[in-house]
Amino acid sequence: MNQIIDTYQNYEELSAHERKGVDYQILHERKGDQLLVLSPHAGGIESGVSELIYELASDYSMYLFEGLKVKGNHVLHITSTRFDEPICLSQVHTHHYTFALHGYGETDVLQTLVGGTDREKAAETVRRLTENGFHALLLSESDRFSGTHPQNINNQCLTGKSVQIEISQAQRRAFFQDFRRSRRRDTQNEQFYQYTNVLKQVLRLYE
Repeated sequence: MNQIIDTYQNYEELSAHERKGVDYQILHERKGDQLLVLSPHAGGIESGVSELIYELASDYSMYLFEGLKVKGNHVLHITSTRFDEPICLSQVHTHHYTFALHGYGETDVLQTLVGGTDREKAAETVRRLTENGFHALLLSESDRFSGTHPQNINNQCLTGKSVQIEISQAQRRAFFQDFRRSRRRDTQNEQFYQYTNVLKQVLRLYE
């Protein structure tokens, strides 16, 4: 999995060059302070992640930083250890736990990589996905994509405990009959709901 080279080093730089409401948007909803389900790389940045979070977060707080560009949304990617958009910081700092979804570029293998600082729930996520027929791997804490760095936005919550899920592009495409942005919300298939139902089981462990 290749590391993306960011165009912008922080949100201040990004917001000076990109237009909120045109190039990107921020969606957030607060439901208590227990769990925040989030993605700093949603919309067109890591396609298919937004739709997963919409399905998962009906009972939980939600934050999405969504790319809206017709093309070139990769320039809106700020790596999680430097993601400092103020609304996200406020949300993360006032919730006890975070559950973050990301996508990565693997186009051939249907796979989910699970990390985060809450090792018990990360392992439980892998176990439940595997039991339900999905290919899932638990990343070691030393893996650079494991989401365990203290500066990762996920880990700035009140307990410092997070789960971070990285979903391959191949797996995200498999969730929809039509992967085009305008069609994803209307073409979620059985595999999409099987996957999100498994993750909902994990989210209920926070209640």
